Amino acid sequence: MGLLSRLFGKKPAADASVSAASAETAEAGIAPVLQAALDHYQHGRLAEALAQATTQTEAADASVRADALRLCALALSQMGRYADAFPHWLALFGEEPSAHNALQLATTSVMCGEAHRGEAWLVKFDQINQETREMPWPQARTNFISACTQSGHEAHALAPLAELRDAQAAVHVTDPTFLYMRGMPGFGEFLQRSLPILRNALPAEAIAPWYAVLDGQLDDAGQQALQQHLLMLGGTHHA
Repeated sequence: MGLLSRLFGKKPAADASVSAASAETAEAGIAPVLQAALDHYQHGRLAEALAQATTQTEAADASVRADALRLCALALSQMGRYADAFPHWLALFGEEPSAHNALQLATTSVMCGEAHRGEAWLVKFDQINQETREMPWPQARTNFISACTQSGHEAHALAPLAELRDAQAAVHVTDPTFLYMRGMPGFGEFLQRSLPILRNALPAEAIAPWYAVLDGQLDDAGQQALQQHLLMLGGTHHA
């Protein structure tokens, strides 16, 4: 697995920023033939990075080929050219059939308007991740939901959002550190970020019952937050 996979291995397709420390690490180990492409990418010169990396996407060295494909995919995603990024992620998956790359294909599919294809790749992520344990599955759902909301496909976020809701009910605990360690969003964040999605994808009268599934399934702090949320929704409906 190439160096850029280690750098970007847990980042969603729409967020491929590189810290200064990571950049220094990359410069110390990336194949010299891709150094110029990486330098361009790190400094936001995405078109130049793409042009340089494209010259190595059919390199004989598998690690160079994979990192070149990854740079192309990341640069195109940063440029908002998701339909062009998808074939590069797909080729990279052929080189590295990882759960992470399956998730990149899922989110990129959604971002270029192929939500059903994205759902199929999310299933593929689950199949691989069950074996490799590359990342917590709730984190993958959060990334997928984010892609759905960014691209205006909120209806396709409902199923993974319900999975996160049901996972929260199953663990009961709403302590932020507890949830973070399991790749789950904080409960307050979950309530806040899910509401616009539900308002866009469900009838108004169905929203409070959707949350009410959690009633009695949470610790004291979570139960209090849920009741306040339901009261707010009740107030909204009676306005």
